[in-house]
Amino acid sequence: MRAEQRVLCLAARTRLDGDDERRLVDLLRSGIDWERLWNEAARHEVLPLVAATLRTPRDGIAMPEGWAARVQRPLYATLLRNTALVEDLDEVSSALRAAGVDSLAVKGVVLAETLYGDLALRPAADVDVLVRPADLPAARSVLLSLAFEHTTEPLGDEWAHSHHDEPYFRRTARGGVCLELHWALWPFARFRADTGVWERARSVEVRGAMLRTLSREDTLLHLAIHRTRAPLRLRSVCDVAELVRREGSELDWDVVHERAAAVGARTALYSVLSLSQRLLAAPVPPDVVARASVGPLRRRVLEPACGAPALFAPPPPGTIARQIRTGLRAFEHDGLRAITVALRDRAAQKRARLVNAQAGARALPESP
Repeated sequence: MRAEQRVLCLAARTRLDGDDERRLVDLLRSGIDWERLWNEAARHEVLPLVAATLRTPRDGIAMPEGWAARVQRPLYATLLRNTALVEDLDEVSSALRAAGVDSLAVKGVVLAETLYGDLALRPAADVDVLVRPADLPAARSVLLSLAFEHTTEPLGDEWAHSHHDEPYFRRTARGGVCLELHWALWPFARFRADTGVWERARSVEVRGAMLRTLSREDTLLHLAIHRTRAPLRLRSVCDVAELVRREGSELDWDVVHERAAAVGARTALYSVLSLSQRLLAAPVPPDVVARASVGPLRRRVLEPACGAPALFAPPPPGTIARQIRTGLRAFEHDGLRAITVALRDRAAQKRARLVNAQAGARALPESP
């Protein structure tokens, strides 16, 4: 890894021990490309977290001129955005409850508060709400009454999602908000169902709003599975590292492994726990990663597909946002059937993107 990527892995944490603090200081003193560090942090969606770490004064380290002021902006912007999302989430949860619909808030601002302890440290793009399948009609009616509506066209690869509605949008005085209404946490074609999440749910307080969310064990499993469908970003690993760092002593690891095996997510769990341990020094108990029972051949496939080499692979020329896609990520799933489904879905998405690109090219006006 480049020096900037090593700084990224050290700075993308809510706390550093003495040895890691010294490593960070040594790297910063040795000289780094600050602009490259900024771009890497932005691409991996951890810019606020890195900014919060690096704004702490360190003797003998000369930051670029204007850097101290620059790092404040992502923190303030994330805080304002997430505060608005909390208000939207509280409003939706209250309206669903009044209509007799149980709901769980997942990911997003709930993680920012419960895992990072600060809404300014983890960006959230939208609001994710889980309801029971039988409550979908009532939940949709509630969202319509709150002025949420679909766009005319699905965004990105939304057509491939089989566990939530197309995104809902609403304009407010605070700006636009996107909401995803889920009836399951993951697609059952790739991972088996686990209906016990409702009985295991817990209540948390987020900026004065009392919200129901997943248990610690279910949160970990959901993060591991969600990563198999998400772009390779350090933020996904940070979420797991902070969960283990902040709540690891309260995690029942036997239950985590039992549920991972039951839903077919042992490999997904292994991938994200091993990365959080290696890159972010997450205090994962010594035997936990080994208990995922991922064999050496599978590990050799996973490393270039979703390990550190893939995570920090340079983006295509001319962009800092995209990443090189690899079909080998299908091997983050357990079993031949799930791997086959993942490969089929990726091929279908690739064809859809190609068709959309061709359609867009045909729609461009001809040059005079």
